[in-house]
Amino acid sequence: MKRGIRRTRLIHWSLILVAAVFSLFLSYQVRFDFNMPDEWVLRMVETVQWILPLEYIVFYAFGLFSPLGARFRWWDFMRIGLAVGLLSAFLLYLWFIFSGEKTAPRSVVLINGLFLLISLSCILALSANLRQILTGHIAELPVRASRVVVVGSGFLAYQLVEQTRKRGGLGMRVVGLISTREGLREGEHWQGVEVGGRIKQLEQICRRFDPDRIIITDPELPAEQIRELVRKCRLLHVPLHIVPSVQEMPYGVLRVEAIRPVGLDDVLGRNSLEIDLPRIHGLLAGKRVLVTGAGGSIGSELARQILAMQPSKLLILDHSEASLFLIEQQLLAEDGGECVQAVLADVRDLDTMTSVFESERPEIVFHSAALKHVPMMEAYPAEGFRTNTLATNQLADLAERFGVERMVFISTDKAINPSSLMGASKRLAEQLLQARARGNGGTAFVAVRFGNVIGSSGSVAPIFEKQIAAGGPVTVTHADVTRYFMSIPEAVGLVLQSATQGSGGEIFMLDMGDPLKVMDVARMMIEMRGLEPGTDIEIKIIGLRPGEKLFEELSYDEEIHDTTSHPRVYRLTASPLSGEDAAALLARIEGLVQRQDAEAIRTVMHEVLPEFIGADRDSAHA
Repeated sequence: MKRGIRRTRLIHWSLILVAAVFSLFLSYQVRFDFNMPDEWVLRMVETVQWILPLEYIVFYAFGLFSPLGARFRWWDFMRIGLAVGLLSAFLLYLWFIFSGEKTAPRSVVLINGLFLLISLSCILALSANLRQILTGHIAELPVRASRVVVVGSGFLAYQLVEQTRKRGGLGMRVVGLISTREGLREGEHWQGVEVGGRIKQLEQICRRFDPDRIIITDPELPAEQIRELVRKCRLLHVPLHIVPSVQEMPYGVLRVEAIRPVGLDDVLGRNSLEIDLPRIHGLLAGKRVLVTGAGGSIGSELARQILAMQPSKLLILDHSEASLFLIEQQLLAEDGGECVQAVLADVRDLDTMTSVFESERPEIVFHSAALKHVPMMEAYPAEGFRTNTLATNQLADLAERFGVERMVFISTDKAINPSSLMGASKRLAEQLLQARARGNGGTAFVAVRFGNVIGSSGSVAPIFEKQIAAGGPVTVTHADVTRYFMSIPEAVGLVLQSATQGSGGEIFMLDMGDPLKVMDVARMMIEMRGLEPGTDIEIKIIGLRPGEKLFEELSYDEEIHDTTSHPRVYRLTASPLSGEDAAALLARIEGLVQRQDAEAIRTVMHEVLPEFIGADRDSAHA
């Protein structure tokens, strides 16, 4: 390939030198109708000796000796025009200064300029294609190109513009640009693409450029503006796409094939997330890491991001054979996947988990295995407490026994003033972990608390998608119910960031942004399908379910808020239970679980958790 590039440059330079000599010679011949007098032949030789070096200096200054990378573009033609225009103007100036002595005639200067403009344009156009042939980078056969308007003018937009020019087989042509920052005005050109205006001018822009689709390339475009684009594109019947997120492009290299339709993550998402990767790498690199619940939404994403941090071994544990097999195959196909080991086990099985810790000796544990479905746990609370509370405490015992450095427990915003038994089970698990000894060089136990994760198996998004696909109705429990929303990669990135903080006993709260009405989410998802809420798809209010609240909280009033090294992670501290109180609480929960008495569990929760509201008092809380 390098040899091909060198050959391209040599041919390119040679052609320019020949073109300069030939254009000047031909200009004199045309001036004298190809019958040049002998005295003018000598004069031509004299002028060529200093005009040619001057031409080469000007051509070099305008970068004409640098072969093009892909296509001869109109601004390359403008660059040649500027170079030739400046050269011709200077030669005419010399003619006036020296009254025509020892300089080329004015007609020769003008004819030479025209010949140079044509010949250099042909050479640079040829050079662009010649480089692809000699380096083996031949573009795909051109197909009917769809007209694309890009939103944003950053590096990703530049990559998209360049790739669509280089690769005709992509079938895309960028015809216009929507500016998302100051400095680019309507009518200006950026990388050869005309700026149509701002997002608020979308209708006018679509009339001007008639795009087949619009692609968002600005990774920092606020969710509000993405929602505005979704609404306007629906009305204009123009498909809206987006480049992958920053988390999906760790090296910042855009693959056009990865551009996808705008999804709920994008509409409800936030600005690009800044993560302290060196700090996370320092925690996980070369370590034996265990992820429980690895087949779930959070657990599988934890496994993916942890694998990128180069652990010596990554143990992925789940009790679902199908889910475990799926994530195992995905991870084995990734770089470093040879360190992945799947473990089919139930976190509630003490003997099996003891065997896992004894044989594998994990150093870092991420505990995401849990039962999370609120109404289901209201019906079967014993199963929820056995998994969410007792199994978590059991895992903490094993972590201490086998010298685990750090255990990170995935909690939930439903643990705050819980109105559901699921939230109560998570809150009790938090308390039992906080009650453990800390600061003595043993295992550091931390919990991370956050809200709804878009696209997870228990979130509203998959339910709404199925209901919309079926033609409706979309069911919302209450017109005013609100929830915090966060994308899975974003939540996991902050969980890993939280894992690097604290010495043990802390609860970390993630900044979830502003809560959104679930009704608004339902409307947005319907609109994203190009449908009209209430007309094409009905939205039906079905009432709050058992254990469900109108709104969620992220902390207790008595918890002390403190900042961390990351602006979107907060440390919460409170007085922990004493060892005696924790032991008594644990014994009481174990007894309730063994009895399988749902009403007794609910009654006792009011006693051991004064903040527990309970399903029978939801309306009062709301």
